[in-house]
Amino acid sequence: MRHWAPPAPDNPFSTPRALRVLCIEDSELDYQLLLHTVVADWPDAETTRVENEANLVEALRGATWDIVLSDHQLPDLTSTRALELVQQWQASVPFIIVSGQMGEDLAVEAMHNGADDYLIKGRLTRLPVAIARAIESAKLRRSQKKAVQDLEASEARLREFALYLTNIRERDREVVRKEIHDTIGGSLLAANFALKRLERMSLDTQVASPAGTELAKQIHEVEQFVQMAVESSQKLYSGLRTSLLDQGLIPAIEWQMTQLKKRALITPHLATNPRDISLPVAIAIPLYDAVRELIENVEKHSGAENIWCAVFLVDAELSIEVRDDGKGCTIGQLLGSRGFGIFAARERVRAIGGTIDFDAVHEGNATGLSALITVPISEPPSGGDK
Repeated sequence: MRHWAPPAPDNPFSTPRALRVLCIEDSELDYQLLLHTVVADWPDAETTRVENEANLVEALRGATWDIVLSDHQLPDLTSTRALELVQQWQASVPFIIVSGQMGEDLAVEAMHNGADDYLIKGRLTRLPVAIARAIESAKLRRSQKKAVQDLEASEARLREFALYLTNIRERDREVVRKEIHDTIGGSLLAANFALKRLERMSLDTQVASPAGTELAKQIHEVEQFVQMAVESSQKLYSGLRTSLLDQGLIPAIEWQMTQLKKRALITPHLATNPRDISLPVAIAIPLYDAVRELIENVEKHSGAENIWCAVFLVDAELSIEVRDDGKGCTIGQLLGSRGFGIFAARERVRAIGGTIDFDAVHEGNATGLSALITVPISEPPSGGDK
């Protein structure tokens, strides 16, 4: 049953369009009292009455409502069931129970389950305020929900961007690695062989000539420079990730720890169980990237004297802990404006079903930071990287 009231002056609770009220009530008299109270403050309100579950579902499916007012105990429907249906079909619509038969315990339970308010029939003077407050609360909930959804969408886009940048970096590394090996390295080796031939030719054909001797000397010096370039290119080639992972995840981590000691005088401590853990490349690459990022973070920001790395495989779960005895920091600082590398590493681990958790270290007077990478391994590691 729908009623349209005649126009009246605006009120403090007026909405841009007519307030749409769904009443769940089996008593026509009680419904008219509710209607009179609502119309007094919302003269242009549109109301509809239902009194059983089928009519309620039909009303919820057929229109959008601003407020639902429900009796507690109807012959074919309870307020508890009505609230469940409203939350199922229009979860953001506020729900107020108006009843004279509902005890305080049931009212508290209804509020706990999602009802916005409870009023006693015969005391409806508070109904307009309760409706206005419930509608504002519903607007706030919708705004909060949208804010959460927007934040989640933004984080998802940021995760995608982080993975995209990481993949670009890995692609560029592979291009550089191939260029160093196939072009630069090959050209330098060819130049080195050519210089050796020139050196021998100059010594063979102009033994007695001072100019020939000087030429051979200069060729030898150039040869040494070329050899240095060859060695540098080989080191650069070996330092790229894919080459390191050819030896396995743990040797690659061990190499990073050794380099850290050379560069920053930070003493490394590595423990593994088992000693040899071979993983598919799809898992080894993001794991190694994450560990490398954590190690570099210790070098750049911690001021540590020691770094510990523990790699353990228990059942079907691989755990890698990186811990230092540096000055430590908060998680906010770690993931702040300068923490994109850590963020990207965390997202790469997340992409393979893993997590990275951080915790401050406090042992006596010592401080530091601990990071724990945990990744489920669906198949037992064996053989070598695949």
